[in-house]
Amino acid sequence: MKKKFLGLICLLYAGIILFVNHYNILRNFLAPNMHIYLLGSVPIFILIAVIIFYSDKFHYHFKVLDLVLILPLIMLIFAGDGRLSTSLASNKNNMAKITKKVKKSKVTKKEPKIDTSKLDFENPFFEIEDDIYVDLGNYLTYNSHAEDFIGKTIRVRGFTINDNSYLPEGLYGLGKYGVSCCVADAGYMGFIINPDGHRIKKSTWYEVEGYIERKEDLSGHDIFPIHVVNIKEIDGKGEEEYVYSCSQYEDQCKKLQQYNLKY
Repeated sequence: MKKKFLGLICLLYAGIILFVNHYNILRNFLAPNMHIYLLGSVPIFILIAVIIFYSDKFHYHFKVLDLVLILPLIMLIFAGDGRLSTSLASNKNNMAKITKKVKKSKVTKKEPKIDTSKLDFENPFFEIEDDIYVDLGNYLTYNSHAEDFIGKTIRVRGFTINDNSYLPEGLYGLGKYGVSCCVADAGYMGFIINPDGHRIKKSTWYEVEGYIERKEDLSGHDIFPIHVVNIKEIDGKGEEEYVYSCSQYEDQCKKLQQYNLKY
C-alpha cells in the first residue's frame, strides 16, 4: 500500500487537472496559453501511476515527509473556484506603475466640448470585450495617442478601486485582473473613470457608458479617463474576472485593427 501511495497521488493530480478543465475553472488559475502544458502532464501522471502499480522494477520507500505531496491538493480545495476577491485589487494595482511612465503633453490643446445629448450608446465606438480588455485598457488610459479618441463613446464593465496614491480625488479605477501566466501574477488593470456626480462604491461591479476625456494624475502626467454618462451596478458573480492580452484569445487581436492604434 505504501508503494501505491505515489501512484494514487499521480492519479489524483491527473483527475484534478481534468476536473478544473472540464468545468472551465482552469482559466482562473492559468492563462490560456499555459493550459496546454498542464493538460499535457495528465497522460504523464497516468503513465507514472501505471508503472508504479504494475511494475516490479519500481521501488519506492514511503516516508512521512512524502505527505507534503498532498499539500497542493488541499490548497486547491480551499482555493475554491480560484477567483480573487475584488478587495485585493488595490494591493495588486498595475495601473499606477504604468501611469508613471507616461509623459505630460507639452502641447496645450483645447478639449472639444461634448454635447452629451447627441451621444449614441446603442452602438458605442469602443465596446470593451474581454479579448481586447487589457490592450485597449492600457492604450486608452495611458498612451499619449489616446488623445485621438477624446470624445469617442465607450462601454465597459469591471469592478472599482479608489487608489489615492496616483488618482486625483474623485476619480476611480474600473477594471479586472489581468493575467500573464497564472493567477499569482494577476494585477488590476483597466480604465480610469470620472463619475461626474454619479455615486461610486469601491470594490463594486459596474457597467459604464461615457466618453474619453483628458485629465492629469497627481504627478502631472496625462491620463485619459472615461467621463461617465450612464452607469449601473451589475452582479459580478456572472462576470469573467480575469482577462489576458488579445494574443491569448482565439481572435488573435484582429478586433484591435479596426481602431488603427498608434504606438
